[in-house]
Formats: sequence, structure tokens, C-alpha cells
Amino acid sequence: MIIPSVTLRRRRIVEEGALEKYESGPLWLIDEDYKKGRELNFRRYDDLSGIYELYLDAEISRVDDVADSITGGAAMVTISESIHKDKLRSALFYTDSLILYVRDNREIADFFFSNGGSRVYSDSLMFNGNATLYTTRQSCDACNIIVPIGGFDGGRDKEAPAIP
Repeated sequence: MIIPSVTLRRRRIVEEGALEKYESGPLWLIDEDYKKGRELNFRRYDDLSGIYELYLDAEISRVDDVADSITGGAAMVTISESIHKDKLRSALFYTDSLILYVRDNREIADFFFSNGGSRVYSDSLMFNGNATLYTTRQSCDACNIIVPIGGFDGGRDKEAPAIP
């Protein structure tokens, strides 16, 4: 499935014009503000989650922020590969709505899988088995492909079914 993505920067959606053409379905929201050390943008999450099934790409590393993001409207939340294993275990105990963002740490991915995690976002590593994959790689047949909304055709896939 193709999932359109937008970027949240300085509390604004960079692709606001293109987003207006996408009426419903899953939406991958990259929160650059949070990734740069600022606060989570709960107001924007709440606004967007009323229209879209929101996948929050913030690479969260604090369990409280995972809980707050889900309470704030995110259906799924990416967590950082740099998260400490104890925090990761706590986050997995709290919810299964997690997507582990992996750049190159296969060890934390294995720990994630062995403790009940099942969804991984990675452009550098591919995982087999019980993983539901998210990537921007167009060559991955088994993956949900994350595509910037400006390059997304919102016609045919606009009413895409929910991702498990």
C-alpha cells in the first residue's frame, strides 16, 4: 500500500496545498519539530487525526511521549532505534501501536521483535518474518511505501483500507 507523507515544520504542514486534495485514509506525518528537540505538536495531531489515520513519524524515545502521542490522536507512532531497551520494553507493554525506526541497529530490531514488536520502518535494512514493513524504497514489494504527498496520486488509493 502507498501511504502519503507530509512534513510538520515550525508547527505548519509544509505540503498544505497538496494535503487538501487528499480527503481521507492513512497519513504519515513527519514531525521535524519534535525530532529537533521541540515539543510534540498535539494540536496538529488532533486536527489531522479527525480526518486521517495518523502515523506519527517522530522517532520518540520517551515512553510518556508515546502515550501522549497516541492519546493525542496518532494511530501508530515511530520510536527511535536509540531507545534504551528498558524503555522499549515499557513502551511495548503500554501499546502495540509502535513502529521501530531502524537505520542500522539490527540488534535493537531483534530485541523489538523478541519483545512483541512487529512493525519496522527502514530504508537501510529489510526484515523478514513477522514484520510489517514501512519504507520509501519503491523496490520493496512486501512493504507499505511512504511517498511524499506532492508525488502521490490521491485518486485510486485515496480510500485505502486501514493498515493492520
